[in-house]
Amino acid sequence: MYACAASAIKVSPLLADRILFLWSTKEFASAKNRRSFRINVEYDYAVRVRWSPDGRALVAYKYSEGCIEVYKVDKSDGWFLNPTKGSTFPRAHMEDIVGFGIAPDGKYLMTCSNKTDLTVWDVRGNVLEKIDTFLMTTYNAKISPCGKFIGACGFTSDVPLWEVKFSRSGEFQSIQKAFDLSGHKSGIYDFAFDQDSSKTVTVCKDGTWKIYNTNIEYHKGEMPRCLVTGTYEPTSAAALVAISPSGEVVAIATGNSIQFFNAMSGVSEGFIETMCSGQITALQFDSMGKYLLVCADRYIRIFHNIPGYKVALESAVKKLKQPKMSAAMRERIELQINENEAFLKKFE
Repeated sequence: MYACAASAIKVSPLLADRILFLWSTKEFASAKNRRSFRINVEYDYAVRVRWSPDGRALVAYKYSEGCIEVYKVDKSDGWFLNPTKGSTFPRAHMEDIVGFGIAPDGKYLMTCSNKTDLTVWDVRGNVLEKIDTFLMTTYNAKISPCGKFIGACGFTSDVPLWEVKFSRSGEFQSIQKAFDLSGHKSGIYDFAFDQDSSKTVTVCKDGTWKIYNTNIEYHKGEMPRCLVTGTYEPTSAAALVAISPSGEVVAIATGNSIQFFNAMSGVSEGFIETMCSGQITALQFDSMGKYLLVCADRYIRIFHNIPGYKVALESAVKKLKQPKMSAAMRERIELQINENEAFLKKFE
């Protein structure tokens, strides 16, 4: 498993150093052996970067040229070598982009500007369809982990989600509106999906956040239901949100601080205050939910997901009290409790 980052995110062209760095998440816990691999970006710098699903290529969105560029990366003995530049997509947006992603099955890519234009591409750089988000101003756009949905948020109080349809043979068919996430009273800064796209969290300008059940039969008219509503301390900066893969912890970044919440109860699980001099520009849990990765200043900071271990421990203790449990299941839960307690003890 690997992580990647553009060296220059939301900075002026004078500060951009035209470099992409790659890391192995297996080395995050090591203080000594934490290597990085460098890829140079010619004549420009990347403001967004994503892995291809097979881990053999990176797709980067270049700032000045406003286009997508593909970099192929070979691997040997678990490490990177021989980066080569592949195809370049044509420019589709005249404004800065706020959304960029590649579907987990690799069938399509998505770019979205800060206006209302969202473009869906095939992997060869052909435009499959263009969408108007109807948000007046778009703040963010993302592809769900299941690859079925594209969502966008912005100036309005709803988050629209579209279904991307392919035939059984893999041919693109259409993009159709699936449903809206409704209930906020102001614009939505950001949103995020859990690992299986069954839950979606939103964070609003008015200081509230919500978690919705998005595992629904929307084709039959079923609408997403709000599961939890919580409040956070807003600042003048736009908030960012992340939800752990298990859907148990919500992290909200405001300015240079991060607040953590129990996703089941909405209760605060602590915060990291004034963690950097600048503003946090991105945050995301790793695929196992062990770490929270935060982009700010010129660094990627990696934090242990302590609230995640606490919530998992509480959940396991409750499960252990359930009657009619098999011996094998009880043994697994007790092992999980012991592991979580041992981990948390290190950070008392």
